[in-house]
Amino acid sequence: MKKVGVFSFGRIQSQRCPNKMLRPFADTTLTDVILEKLSQCGADAFFAGNGQEFRDKCVRYAVPYLSRTSRSAEIDGPIVEILSFLRQVDFEHLLIVNGCLPFLKLGTIQHFLKECLANDCQSSFGVIRRQTHFLRLSREAVNFNPEDPTINTKTVEPILEFAHALYFFNREYFLAHGAYWNWKTVRLIELDSGLELFDIDTEEQFKLAEALWKVGLRLCAAWIFQSS
Repeated sequence: MKKVGVFSFGRIQSQRCPNKMLRPFADTTLTDVILEKLSQCGADAFFAGNGQEFRDKCVRYAVPYLSRTSRSAEIDGPIVEILSFLRQVDFEHLLIVNGCLPFLKLGTIQHFLKECLANDCQSSFGVIRRQTHFLRLSREAVNFNPEDPTINTKTVEPILEFAHALYFFNREYFLAHGAYWNWKTVRLIELDSGLELFDIDTEEQFKLAEALWKVGLRLCAAWIFQSS
């Protein structure tokens, strides 16, 4: 079996932000953005989608394409059925790169993968450290004492938030248990919080990310003009 496959996946259906992977995103699409990164991740990178437009884009970037079933693209669970196409691949381990994070850097992906390989391919998940006050909806304090005389984030117990960016797991375990890993043994790799981890789930987030992307393009164009 091949050691590690790196992949992302997309679908046309999306309840909160319809067709977000293929609709125009500034001068590109979210699918084009992730495929450009996957094209630089070596021969063991691939993309899974449903529809000819996904297939055509994969051909353009020379990224191998796997076809998703209609059912896998329509359901919200279980995850083993959403990723049923993994039954077709022969990788021992897999790294999912979330295609809805347009600002996630290729270097961050590569560094995360190196961390996983350097630790005997232990299943790993990207998280973000947050040091602020959290309340449950019942108003119960999660990580601080409500009787403290001040509201000072320096004294708050940090909490780890799911980054929803990078998932590294054993394929055989996933197919057998219907879960990426055992939560008691998964390795948590802290990622730097910031724009890289801006995840597009809603229309508002799509529009904000698109606006930020356009600003980046203008700054890049200005730098090129000044340097010429």
